[in-house]
Amino acid sequence: MVDEKKLRHTARGAAISALLTVQENEGYSNIVIDKAIRRFALSPADSALSSAIFYGVLEKKLTLDFYIEASLKNPGKKLEIVVQMILRAAVFQIYFLDRIPDNAIVNEAVEAVKEFGMPGFSGLVNAVLRGILRKRGELHLPNGDDAQSLSIRYSIPVELIQLWERSYGNAVMLQILEAFSKQPAVYARVNTIKISRDDFIREELLPGTRTCEGFEAAATLTAGGNLTRTEPFLNGLFHIQDLSAQLICEVVSPKPHERILDCCAAPGGKAFTMAEMMENTGEIDAFDLYKGRVRLVRDGARRLSISNIRCSMRDMTKPFDADLLYDKVLCDVPCSGYGVIARKPEIRYKPLKEQRTLSRLQYGILSNAAKHVKKGGQIIYSTCTLNPEENTAVAKAFLQSHSDFTPAGVSLPVKLRRSIEEDAHMLTVMPYMMESDGFFAAAFQRL
Repeated sequence: MVDEKKLRHTARGAAISALLTVQENEGYSNIVIDKAIRRFALSPADSALSSAIFYGVLEKKLTLDFYIEASLKNPGKKLEIVVQMILRAAVFQIYFLDRIPDNAIVNEAVEAVKEFGMPGFSGLVNAVLRGILRKRGELHLPNGDDAQSLSIRYSIPVELIQLWERSYGNAVMLQILEAFSKQPAVYARVNTIKISRDDFIREELLPGTRTCEGFEAAATLTAGGNLTRTEPFLNGLFHIQDLSAQLICEVVSPKPHERILDCCAAPGGKAFTMAEMMENTGEIDAFDLYKGRVRLVRDGARRLSISNIRCSMRDMTKPFDADLLYDKVLCDVPCSGYGVIARKPEIRYKPLKEQRTLSRLQYGILSNAAKHVKKGGQIIYSTCTLNPEENTAVAKAFLQSHSDFTPAGVSLPVKLRRSIEEDAHMLTVMPYMMESDGFFAAAFQRL
């Protein structure tokens, strides 16, 4: 364990410390880097640089390792993880950032190896980085269309590329890779209980805010900085929510005065959107497994002045009050998250084999939640992943074993077209369709 008290408070040091935390503890990237920046007490400029290095290394790890491997004296040699992270951070700066001179990058990397307790590797780090600088014009990424070449270029594991090609075809797979290589847009759902989307934009509460065609209350945010510290956010005029998540709420289509169940609600974005669509009437039960996550939903609802959400802890794999019946149930289950890679780059490296037990958990939650749908009511199953085993397979298994449910058609916003062939009650949202996250939904109606 590195003693951070002995580290200089530099942008690179904070980034490397955060990268090691993600590697060792698998923490959420945005939370990890924010904590590191606060611990290192970085200036705004250094905070921006630290975030750029941190996210850049996460996003381009396989690409960076290609360059490092090509410059090792003994290719294939396993490096200490600290040394590997320092090299990745330096190589990212060399190839993808231009604000720091090459010599300074090398010198900083050598110093970082010493600070992080690996002085014996300073010579190796210096030699590798000097070698990369000498050969920079000769080192080219593979340009083939095979999975290995694509993996190095897009920094997506081979097995994930092969999964998408098998499941959706080569053309869709390539579009997915391209979409995940771009900076994701930031979207908001304007709190229509307090203000209309058009008034929010007209009054320039956040400069540069734009409308999203086909979505009544969605807006694209272009203002920089921490949006959660802005006055409109603190006053409850919007919450951050991707277009795909807003589309899932459109699929649920909650109406005023209905009774809704949000099974796995935290951090609460979909519950908030549905409450606003219901004009703060009716009831939404927002369940989650953990106390801290339930608190997130409760705090968010309070900030938005939403009063029709009731939050409580509930394990949705287990039966609960049999007399609780709902008009609509949203079953947005835990998943592998392969649809949100652009926002959480570390997810791409999750091995597929570690996700294979998820479908049983997802099916269990869906089946348990289905008991609480009124006759004539609907249940919507959704994930934020692009993995048919967690998506279409679970939806089909549910219909086969629940004869009291029938498929319910899913309607799409204007100008949005499906990108793959699928049943009318299912919808796979690819990340390139709306410049949004990848999502899946399936709708069922109780007979």
